[in-house]
Amino acid sequence: AKPDFQENYDFTMETAFMNINSEAINFKEDWNVGIGGGLWSTGLAIAKYFEEHPSHIKNNLENLFPGKRLSVLELGSGNGFLAVCLLALLKDKFESFVVTDLANHLPLIKRTLDANQHLPQDKVTLMAHKWGHFSAPSENDTSLESKINNGDVTFDLIVGSDVAYHSNLYDILIQSLCAFSNQKTIILLGVTMADTKAGFFQKLKEKCFTYERLADHLTPAQFRGTTFGIFCLKRKTNR
Repeated sequence: AKPDFQENYDFTMETAFMNINSEAINFKEDWNVGIGGGLWSTGLAIAKYFEEHPSHIKNNLENLFPGKRLSVLELGSGNGFLAVCLLALLKDKFESFVVTDLANHLPLIKRTLDANQHLPQDKVTLMAHKWGHFSAPSENDTSLESKINNGDVTFDLIVGSDVAYHSNLYDILIQSLCAFSNQKTIILLGVTMADTKAGFFQKLKEKCFTYERLADHLTPAQFRGTTFGIFCLKRKTNR
């Protein structure tokens, strides 16, 4: 859902929008590019989760992927806000970080990344990806970008916020989640039940995903007892 919290935050980039893991997050909305240009409530909910529980998240990831630098994918980045929040949270723990959305959103994402040059960005790849659309593989191109275009690479961590806001997106989003995940992949999705209906979760189960809602004590206080939810998804293990 579109947020009503603008009066509480500075969107001018004159001061930090928020701080995560002792790092300033500089951010400015731009609704002119479409719905992806603004900061939606579930995006803020995930960012607040990062802000309030950085050690908890990093320790859990270390337990799941001991001693490993992480390959990370963001689907539907929109304005790049969560991308820079992830950069602040994980810092030097990236093996790769691919930030994606439709092509018309990439300039705004780049603007947000450019406003946060104090964060390490040498592992960041910014590229277009349309959910559920994959090209035929090329024998001569083994780049990461080509593998993403082919749906031929999986990631340790996938993050998305407000990505399942309409039923006509469910199938194509799940196609991309299937293509880019394996049985060890952790998928973190922020949704609001006002926009994301039960049918989405039914389709996830049909495609062999399990899901669990983040516990209330880890959910930012302003989002507890509401229709907002942060969900952790995993692929079911074969038996």
